[in-house]
Amino acid sequence: MPGGVGKNKGASTGSVHQKSRHVKAKKQKKRFMRAKDPIQAVFMWGIQHSINEIMLQPEPSLLLEEDFKAFSKIRVENQHYSKEYLPGHFKFKEYCPIVFHDLRKRFKIDDYDYMSSLTQHAHLAMDNPGRSGSTFFVTSDKKLIIKSLSSEEVALLHQILQPYHAHIVTQEGQTLLPQYLGMYRLTVNSAETYWIVMRNILSHKYKTHLKFDLKGSTVDRAASEKEKAKIRPTLKDNDFIQMERKIMIGDASKASFLSILESDVGLLEKLNLMDYSLLVGITDFGAAPTDSDDEEWLDDDDVDFSGDELREDSPTSPLPDDMGKSNVEGEPTSPVPPTGASPPKAEELVVIKEDEVIEKPSGSPTGAASPVYRPILVNGEKEVVQAKADGYYPIIDKSVDIFAVLSLPESRKEVYYIAIIDVLTNYGARKRAAHAAKTMKHGHGAEISTVKPGQYARRFLDFVHKSIQ
Repeated sequence: MPGGVGKNKGASTGSVHQKSRHVKAKKQKKRFMRAKDPIQAVFMWGIQHSINEIMLQPEPSLLLEEDFKAFSKIRVENQHYSKEYLPGHFKFKEYCPIVFHDLRKRFKIDDYDYMSSLTQHAHLAMDNPGRSGSTFFVTSDKKLIIKSLSSEEVALLHQILQPYHAHIVTQEGQTLLPQYLGMYRLTVNSAETYWIVMRNILSHKYKTHLKFDLKGSTVDRAASEKEKAKIRPTLKDNDFIQMERKIMIGDASKASFLSILESDVGLLEKLNLMDYSLLVGITDFGAAPTDSDDEEWLDDDDVDFSGDELREDSPTSPLPDDMGKSNVEGEPTSPVPPTGASPPKAEELVVIKEDEVIEKPSGSPTGAASPVYRPILVNGEKEVVQAKADGYYPIIDKSVDIFAVLSLPESRKEVYYIAIIDVLTNYGARKRAAHAAKTMKHGHGAEISTVKPGQYARRFLDFVHKSIQ
């Protein structure tokens, strides 16, 4: 295990300061990991260390004020654990570990599963079409997103973390806000990198045929020609309007969905945040391939998240099974808004459990006559539902794809993946200046994106109301 010095401040167990631990460096025989990028390798090592630490701590009965200011930090010097993949000197810092541990619980994400997603294989790099300059990665199982943050965004997230956590508690985990699962600082070669881990919004299994980033604004809100040239571009408000798109989920699902959305947007307005978007990913099972092309539905070759496409040079080397086993002495799925369409009548369905063999009906059409696909979500369980006349259907796992909302079967055969993204923009001096400049350019009546949080929230909600049927 690498030699290092560990510190932990502000834990809710009552100990504000812990003694530094001095660990003797030990030469290792096995490789630790195969992530080519040293920052990614340090992150994966740090996640192993962090989760092992949190699992050894007693579960707090409640969170204290100091937990929202706490951090844990380890400095590694002159390590010989895996010289080929880990730098000799690095630091790993986790912000508010107990708070994020509690958030993962409320989002029904087990710590071990969280660690497994982040450490089993190297992460896949993604392009960012936006203006933020952030770096994005997705885990190899496509369940989690890793995004780089600026130091200003880290400070802002610290400011809003306590009301954000209180909102998640009040809503019992039912939210369309980004699901923040962990925040970290990595120091490699004296350079600091900040990463936030979130749940992926789009399907971890099926391709996304259309993606929209919607703000409720119409000024400069169309995808560029460069963006449209991509295989799966991220389209914007004007594209959505020109295509005459609607989110067809029915009155009952719409009411439930908007109730949660309005609560979330109310929090953002209260926190003086704006410039967020509604990400809408659409998987269209009404345009299914023929039987011989079924595998083309699986999203194995690219990544879909707010317009971020997988780079061809993404590292994909798997990690060894024993990755992260510690040699330091003494170290050791979310409630979702009930937005799915009402399930068909029981007599119309045959439910096939997950562990059964899934076979197509003997009368299933082949060749040019494509079968009809429509995923069904039943009781929040992972099931395959087979209707008498419609062939067989793919699985939608609500414990993973919690943002999935079904279209009404009589309107479209689509699944919508919908949530709020990019919430870490405060309406401060910079945004006020941008608002003044755009108002002078486009006039007071123009639907510019940069407006005060209250006006932004009302316009955003109005646009979403009109877009859902």
